[in-house]
Amino acid sequence: MTESSLTDPAQTPLTEKIAGEALEAGLRKTVQFPRTGSLFHALLARPWIDPVCLWGFKRALPASRAWAAAAASSTSLEGFARQLGLFGLPPRLRGKLNTTHRLRLLSKAAQARWAEIAFDGVDGDLGAAERERRTTAQSYLANRFRYLSFAKKYRVSAVRYRTPKPEFAIEALSQVLIDPDALFQVADPLPQIERSRSVDHGDVVEYWLRFESEGVGDDPTDTCYAHIYEPKQHPNGLPTFFFAHGLAMETEMMVEGPRSFLDMARVGMRIVLPDGPGHNRRCKAGFYGGESFLTEPPISGIQHFVRAAREYAALIAWCRAQGPGRISLGGISLGALTAQVTASRWRYWPAEYKPDALFLMTSTSRISALPLESSLGQMADIDNEVRRHGWKAEHFRVLEPITDASAEPPMDPANVVVMVGLRDNVTPAAGGHLLTQQWRVPKENVFIRDRGHFSAAIGLGVDPAPYARMFDILTR
Repeated sequence: MTESSLTDPAQTPLTEKIAGEALEAGLRKTVQFPRTGSLFHALLARPWIDPVCLWGFKRALPASRAWAAAAASSTSLEGFARQLGLFGLPPRLRGKLNTTHRLRLLSKAAQARWAEIAFDGVDGDLGAAERERRTTAQSYLANRFRYLSFAKKYRVSAVRYRTPKPEFAIEALSQVLIDPDALFQVADPLPQIERSRSVDHGDVVEYWLRFESEGVGDDPTDTCYAHIYEPKQHPNGLPTFFFAHGLAMETEMMVEGPRSFLDMARVGMRIVLPDGPGHNRRCKAGFYGGESFLTEPPISGIQHFVRAAREYAALIAWCRAQGPGRISLGGISLGALTAQVTASRWRYWPAEYKPDALFLMTSTSRISALPLESSLGQMADIDNEVRRHGWKAEHFRVLEPITDASAEPPMDPANVVVMVGLRDNVTPAAGGHLLTQQWRVPKENVFIRDRGHFSAAIGLGVDPAPYARMFDILTR
């Protein structure tokens, strides 16, 4: 195989190409929020979109699994087959593997160049390097849709599962269950955070933070990144708004990505967009973004919550050091769940590591029940996977002290904002209502929408009232 063969585009069947481009376009558009006033968002922010999104996940996750296996095997057809536990794959697949390998190398090179300019003092146009990083990353990630028909034909699973038996997992967590809050204690000292060079957008500057994040369990140490938008002219008490993304939402790897948050910074907020463990730049080799959260249920989910919570503590402390402004922590879907678990387990944290407010969009109280109850989990076959290994509802109830919302509010309820989709069956609406009751969230801070999980999230782009309420809390 020659080097030039890695740069030649592979021929893609027309039906697969059309399906891939349609899903890719839909994914790009639906994650671009907030975008107030968008007619496209208004059309998508309806309950009809939720079954469509779930159907898309059912197709996209196995394709993502195949794509991740292809990336991990470079151009080796034999390695690709081993990754998926398949045999006798046709030689024509080598062209598909070559394309994936080429796009991965281009994305990796652009990421390295961006990091050199952003953090390592190398001369260059950071704005141009960031555009190149996003362009190559989006092309690489979109390549997964070229595996749609392959994944369907060969019945590729949605996740590379390594599910433990419930007896083993619960025994391993027995000491943790005595005092779950101790599991979430943060390092002393906190990791040292580096700030990148800035990109000037006139009235707003854009920059990134990075630091070494210690792994949990068998997770290795890696580099945590956070993307920041900040108004150039601001008072010493500039408030900070954290927004954590959902499962498999890799907006940092898309051309548009979170660009619309720049406008939110213009109202007088520092916007912090952290990369969740196993997502964006932090995706492990051989996995697609978000897969590491699912791979060893429920242990991998607990590891995600613990690691992200400790990272939030470090980022919040860094923001506190910039000035006395108030700080909110939260996000959408998995980002909201992670902020909620963090708040429920931060009993041992120093006050300066805790935020002043919580922003929980499409969250739910009983996180421990999600492997059996979430419709998204059912699309990934998590419910059947855990049952095959002996897990029952009573086993997950044992884990409630680690993952579920605390019985008492972790802060003044007047500083908690919650959005619940009445038709949400991904993070079930009943649990969202229970959360608002447990934490006694005042009526003016609860936003009930006649939407499902995805339509409620998209609806933030045309109905930003929850954002406005949080901004009011932070600036009062």
